[in-house]
Amino acid sequence: MRVRSIITDGISYPRVISTPSYMSVVLVKKNVSIRFYPNKKKRKGDACRLYCRIIYARLKAEFSLGVLITLDEWDDHNGQLINKNKNMEVHKLMINLESTVLQILDDRQARGLPVSASIIKKIVEGKMELDSPDGAIYMLLPFVQTFIERASGNKTEYTPATVQHYRTTKEHLKEFLHFKGKDDYPLHLIDSLFIQEFDDHLMSWKQPKLNRAMNRNTANKYHSKLRAVLHDACRRKLIKTNPYEGFKLKRVIPRSDFLLEQEIALITQKRYDNASLEITRDYLLFSIWTGGLRMSDLKELKTFNIVEEDGFYFIHLAQVKTANPVHTPLLPGAVAILKKYAAYQDETGYILPRLSHQKLNEYLKTVGNLSGVHKRMTHKISRHTFGTTICSRNGVPRHLISSWLGHVINKRPTDIYAQITKDESFYWIKKLNELYNKPEYLVK
Repeated sequence: MRVRSIITDGISYPRVISTPSYMSVVLVKKNVSIRFYPNKKKRKGDACRLYCRIIYARLKAEFSLGVLITLDEWDDHNGQLINKNKNMEVHKLMINLESTVLQILDDRQARGLPVSASIIKKIVEGKMELDSPDGAIYMLLPFVQTFIERASGNKTEYTPATVQHYRTTKEHLKEFLHFKGKDDYPLHLIDSLFIQEFDDHLMSWKQPKLNRAMNRNTANKYHSKLRAVLHDACRRKLIKTNPYEGFKLKRVIPRSDFLLEQEIALITQKRYDNASLEITRDYLLFSIWTGGLRMSDLKELKTFNIVEEDGFYFIHLAQVKTANPVHTPLLPGAVAILKKYAAYQDETGYILPRLSHQKLNEYLKTVGNLSGVHKRMTHKISRHTFGTTICSRNGVPRHLISSWLGHVINKRPTDIYAQITKDESFYWIKKLNELYNKPEYLVK
């Protein structure tokens, strides 16, 4: 891409000469030149067709007015009719056309829409709507796609799951624009009203398979992705402000269910005829017995992330969501599942068979129903179960629970000096092992 600068009113604006993507030419407001002339190459007998030439930003577009005049009726030097009274209809046509061109120019400049001689010509000829964003400098969907491509190549800051969320956000934007009767939308025209309409679309959209509306926090997830894209557009000076600055997202604190010990035992001892349901059950239980490991971390967990220390197994990794380090123990239930998939681990290096987050949450509802556990079953229940049932109800100190969950600690001055000791950690690991090293909690 080649960029030059043009200076207007003391401000330097980039002027993009060529690019293969979503960018065109950044046009500064200019005046338009309108000229009429008889086209001598378009003759019909002694008469010539009267043409209009529009010049804008040093580029021109020409078209016929659909009328004929003779050369002796035209003043070449002044570019006008010699006898306006004799050719009053042609004179009115020229005046009206000039007025129309100026109105098109003012309207599109006021809206921030792209202007060129060819665009004005298309609007005059009825081949383009006055408010059409065609030819806009920065369009939303191509920019989102460019953002996704950049994120896909940035393996350090964006996980495959996060990139997929951006792709899903783009699909929701396409559906929203289709509902508005548009194929795309200029970035610089996106405002808080656009965001509100997008929010209304998300909250009324129904998941085809489940035939139910999207909840508020799911909608917020897509808002956060669009907000990040628009923030990137701000940083790149493509738009002046992020429209989300004038839009406040609502947040609903989700109900945090957790499993009781007897419910964990019911799920553990239940036999499933379906392999996918059995793998789903093992995902849930493995997380419960490993510090409530998140799905994003669990599905990427490999054998080298598990180490043995003083007779106990520990998970060492940096969390995908927060990048905080995790050093959490594997309780007996997790060790049983680890040994169950030893052959798969030798073949692939992954601890558990691959399963998507969406499928996992779908299957978990069936696992709960078949096991007689009637709670809101999602993978997040494992994290709350570990923190509440396994640790808190057995007296494990809060700072140790926070460490095993992978939360950031050392925020208060007291915490800086009261570091977790190895002896304290091993004391509680041994106690939990004694409590839960029982057949009802071990997968066979």
